[in-house]
Amino acid sequence: MTGMRCPYAILTACSQSHAFEERRFTVPNSEEEAVKIGRSVARWKPSSDNAIFDCKVLSRNHAVLWHEEGYFLLKDTKSSNGTFVNNDRLSKSAEESSPRQIYSGDILQFGVEISENANKVTHGCILAMIRLYDANGEEACPPDNMEINGYLRAHGNDSLMFPLIDSHQLFQLQHYMREAMYRERALEQKLTMLESILSSTEQAAESGCQALISEDQLLSRIEMLEGQLALYSRNILSEKVKEQMSDLLVDKNKFESLAKESLRRAQEERCEALLRLADVERSLLNAEEESSVLRQRVSDLQNELSVAVDANRLLRDHVSQLKKQLRAMEIKYGDLENKNFSINLLCDKSRIKEKAGLKISDSQYLNASQGENGYAKLYLCDEKSQAMLEVRLTSCRSNYDFGVGFEFLNRNCSQAISSICFSTLNSLNNTNAKKLDNVCKLVIGPPFQALLLCALPLFSVMFIVYSLGTMLTSSILSKIKRE
Repeated sequence: MTGMRCPYAILTACSQSHAFEERRFTVPNSEEEAVKIGRSVARWKPSSDNAIFDCKVLSRNHAVLWHEEGYFLLKDTKSSNGTFVNNDRLSKSAEESSPRQIYSGDILQFGVEISENANKVTHGCILAMIRLYDANGEEACPPDNMEINGYLRAHGNDSLMFPLIDSHQLFQLQHYMREAMYRERALEQKLTMLESILSSTEQAAESGCQALISEDQLLSRIEMLEGQLALYSRNILSEKVKEQMSDLLVDKNKFESLAKESLRRAQEERCEALLRLADVERSLLNAEEESSVLRQRVSDLQNELSVAVDANRLLRDHVSQLKKQLRAMEIKYGDLENKNFSINLLCDKSRIKEKAGLKISDSQYLNASQGENGYAKLYLCDEKSQAMLEVRLTSCRSNYDFGVGFEFLNRNCSQAISSICFSTLNSLNNTNAKKLDNVCKLVIGPPFQALLLCALPLFSVMFIVYSLGTMLTSSILSKIKRE
């Protein structure tokens, strides 16, 4: 039918329709030759190639269908119970409707369901889904609403005012779902029926096989008894010969029974072997399918593993680069700390000089030089050294780092002690000061500078006691000389 030159239509009954076979008929290209849809009468009988139905709720001339200018048109011809397209009635009762364009997949309803109260009989209507094909064999599908929907979305119109799915489409979807459920239930019923038929067939085959075996055994038994009867009916043979013949017949029957039983067992084993072979073949096919799936899975995992290895390598390279950057930043930060420490040292030196200048002024040195002896000068030098050391220890304590302060003292202690010794010895003897200063620089090394720095106050006290003793001794000697 797909090779026909004329358009054609296919009507398929829905689950709630009056029962009818599928109809496939041609659709003319003019309204004058339109296909008539109606109730069967004497001239028009239902057939698979027309639209005549044996249904009481239809009118004789219920509706017409034709094809014109690429469109399939349906018109109600003054029917009593009406014509519906997607649950939309074309016209009122006994009124002719205007042509209505229909599409493939529409749900057509001819007439309505009528119930007779007297006989309590319900007459169903014709409810069918139609498939429409043009002369080229292309299905007349409904127009796509994507352009309209895109236009509505682009202009921001409200979806409640312009629904994307109209009521006709919802009705079609409802019928499609209902038909799918009906067909699914029908398939389930057919499957259950086939299963019951298969089980009953297996039982019948088994019982028939048992009956054949029993019949064969009975026939063998009858044959043996007939032979015995024929043997006993002969009077010419002696009794001994008759007994031997009877024993032979019994043995023959036993051998035949054993042979048939062994043959039956061999047949059963053969059937079981065939069944096992079929099971093994199915399991082999399943194993091959699983193997192919596993191979595909292994290849996918290998690809993922290679991707993961590449990603891991990239991450390692990135981590190594970050480590290099971290080491460079640590070195740079260490250099900055060293520079900052040197700057702090310079600031500390400047602060030491300022504090030393504030503690010891030129007037104090002049007043000390005008004293009776070098005691005042020595005392002022000791005060100056204590002030300098106090300032340096304060700067070291402010950094909260004993090691840094100790290194600072090791670097700067020799110069401080040398200056103190030089100023002290200058007050005692200006001529031997340079020699003693050189001796101090040679003797006092970096390991002993911290010890000397701690013992400096003791040396100052000893110098003061020595000076006082010298003064007392000189005063006593002067008094003795005067007396």
